[in-house]
Amino acid sequence: AGVSVAELWDAYWPARPAYDAGDLTSMTYWQGVAGQFGRTFSEAQVAELIRLDIASWAHLCEDTVQLIRDLQAAGQRLALLSNMPADVARSIAALPVARHFEHLLFSCDFRALKPDPGCYARALSRLGAPAAEVIFIDDRTENVIGAERMGIRAIHFTGSREARADLAGMIGVHGLLFPVVTTRSSWVLAEKKLSVRS
Repeated sequence: AGVSVAELWDAYWPARPAYDAGDLTSMTYWQGVAGQFGRTFSEAQVAELIRLDIASWAHLCEDTVQLIRDLQAAGQRLALLSNMPADVARSIAALPVARHFEHLLFSCDFRALKPDPGCYARALSRLGAPAAEVIFIDDRTENVIGAERMGIRAIHFTGSREARADLAGMIGVHGLLFPVVTTRSSWVLAEKKLSVRS
């Protein structure tokens, strides 16, 4: 981008919600970032910034991935809900860890961001489950509060060890260790806690 990391970071976030919601194309978003520096980016620069942006969200936390594996092995149904633009979402969907989730739900597809109630409502509709049968895990307090207002049980993610303990309190340790026999469509709905950037 030709600017310092601090300068880029300050320009990166203001329009990010609109980008995550699918209201901006990648070109429009990145040219808006460039505009904050009084310049424009070439197509090659935008392509490279998109590539780097995708790469920055793809550094996985192995302990969180292991929690996901354990939950799936125990028979828990998993879905991912993330505020994410289309370019990044498609890349995340292609990662091997994505196969552990029955549903990959992204704000760019819903045209709504957490903690907007509409985002949660669309997610619940896609899951075909009532709010009370869903556990939502997110590292942002406002997203946890938004989910709870919808009647969804929620965990504020501060680390995989803490999340594991919180989940054991909700579903029991057997729900983490052994297959669950259930007639209900219970779900664990994770946010993008796979990434070290989250």
